[in-house]
Amino acid sequence: MRSLDTQKRDERTALPLEFLQTFGLYRRTPHSGNSVNEITDETSGLRRQIPRRGRNSGAEGTPPPLPPCGLNAHLMLPGYIALQLPEDTMRPLLISLFLIATSPFGAQSAEANLAFPTVKMTALQAKTLGVETQALMAASAGLDDGLPALVQVPNEQLHVVAAPLAGLIVALGVAPGQHVKKGQLLARLASPSLLAAERDYLQAAQQAQLAAQAARRDEQLFSEGIIAESRYQSSRSAYQQAAVALDARRQELRLAGVSDSALSTLQKTQRLPAEIKILSPIDGVVLEQGTQVGQRVEAASPIFKIGQTSPLWLDIQVPATLAAQLHEGLSVLVPAVAGSGKVINIGHQINPASQTINVRARLDTGTRKLVPGQMVEAMLSIPSDSTAFRVALSSVVYVEGKAYVFVAEADGFRPLAVKATPQADQRVLLESTALTPNTSIVVKGLAALKSIWLAEKDKKAD
Repeated sequence: MRSLDTQKRDERTALPLEFLQTFGLYRRTPHSGNSVNEITDETSGLRRQIPRRGRNSGAEGTPPPLPPCGLNAHLMLPGYIALQLPEDTMRPLLISLFLIATSPFGAQSAEANLAFPTVKMTALQAKTLGVETQALMAASAGLDDGLPALVQVPNEQLHVVAAPLAGLIVALGVAPGQHVKKGQLLARLASPSLLAAERDYLQAAQQAQLAAQAARRDEQLFSEGIIAESRYQSSRSAYQQAAVALDARRQELRLAGVSDSALSTLQKTQRLPAEIKILSPIDGVVLEQGTQVGQRVEAASPIFKIGQTSPLWLDIQVPATLAAQLHEGLSVLVPAVAGSGKVINIGHQINPASQTINVRARLDTGTRKLVPGQMVEAMLSIPSDSTAFRVALSSVVYVEGKAYVFVAEADGFRPLAVKATPQADQRVLLESTALTPNTSIVVKGLAALKSIWLAEKDKKAD
């Protein structure tokens, strides 16, 4: 092959025909007795026929329309072809072609005579092509980049404060995000239903009092033999029924938020307050507010949701391929807040869209910096029995349906066939007996290496 020769003419680059033929970019085909050149557009995959131009070609041919990648080609000199490319495309192409032309594949030693020989390249050449490497980390060491996780309040720590009766919200004493204490005033509700309940309670209290007096009197008369036992039993039954009715009215007011002390005051003063004081049932944080001042609400309408924010739940989305390695008790970390906890539950259903399984963990530390509903990244330590490494999807190239990575070596980069299992978040799990935690693979600049490698494979095949 002739050495690389470039000529700048009207921002075009002239390359030997044999050079382009080596990479499948150019071939000649007969066309009605005329010599016609054919150029391959690697971006679109289309082959374009180009009339020859030269000293003995007669009329000059018209250059073909510009392909989608911006490539334009025609012959300038016998044995040469001119490529017209965008400036940002020509430089990497020339570098890659030069490396292929000068790469000593044909003179490999016996120990390097592998199925996938090393792509010979110096450190300067690799830097020019933008090649970068990174050491592998075993999957058993955890998920460095984190798994998506949702912070939630455990069900047993949630309390919904609802309107006990239909009425009008006349005041709100707290707001979402505010810490509250047990018994703290949350809201005041004016309710006509409260007046009716208080009236029914007072009537039941009076009836119970009269029934109690009648029962005591009849008991005295029965003991003296003045009345029959049936009358005594009847008055005693009436007293018991009145007591049950009074207790039901008392419980109704308690459910409405009226305290026992307020009931005692009501029974003594016979005054009927028209407002209900709604108090917090626990120490916690106001998570949600369901109403506004001046709004009419129905009975059981939610006013506030209050939760205790320590400990917290973490719902983690873990790739389904790791489901067999999950078990309760695994350590969970949230690096952003120095939080830690343990897995307490593993889901039994896989999300068909994301191919992940829900894993629930209980966080005991670092909860003060977390907010329910917040999305965080969690690290889950998953033991692995195989030599597996988790890398970005962009670190793997695919040729004829097989996955390969480029392993960094002293004199270049060697393609290595691996088993690549897709994971969540554009990552893959690599498995190969040739990989170790000390192995460095290419993570950037794979396109240039792949082009050089495939060109050499095609050259050997020919």
